[in-house]
Amino acid sequence: MRMFVIKNTAMFMTGLLSEKEAVFDRFLLNEAVIMMGNTYTVDGHINRDFYTEEEIEILKQQSADNGLIFSEEMIRWGSVRNFCYECIRGKKTPLAFRIVFCLSPENTARFLSGLDTSVSPEQIGSLNVNIKYDGSALSCTTAVSLKIFTMDKSLEHAWDEMFSRFLTAHGYEYD
Repeated sequence: MRMFVIKNTAMFMTGLLSEKEAVFDRFLLNEAVIMMGNTYTVDGHINRDFYTEEEIEILKQQSADNGLIFSEEMIRWGSVRNFCYECIRGKKTPLAFRIVFCLSPENTARFLSGLDTSVSPEQIGSLNVNIKYDGSALSCTTAVSLKIFTMDKSLEHAWDEMFSRFLTAHGYEYD
């Protein structure tokens, strides 16, 4: 687990919320909580009972057409980004917000393929990024959820390093 305090907040927010930038669109959304005059909460977990089997198949095909794996558990950030942008935009900045992302199945598999770790894909619950704005500072904290107990921390260290490279590749400065 590592915390990254973002220095260039405006640039980061553009990457997070802009349709043109779409930096985080392939992440899965676990939850978003935005505190303004009201508190808006978006639960990113898909209500499977809402969809027919045919609609699920269409969603799977649309994902495959975009080179993605359809997650039957959570929605992609890109699908709700505009809603969250509408909640945040305006003359006043939010009092606070928290967005919890998970790495998608295809990116988790790609990430694991280059690692030397004793943890198998089936043992991973999720690789997470918690984005938090407290009214003055913006931070990202990495986290790993495992389905097992292990003393091997190589996966956690690799995830911290990968997210550090992700931030750097997009030009985000951090402490």
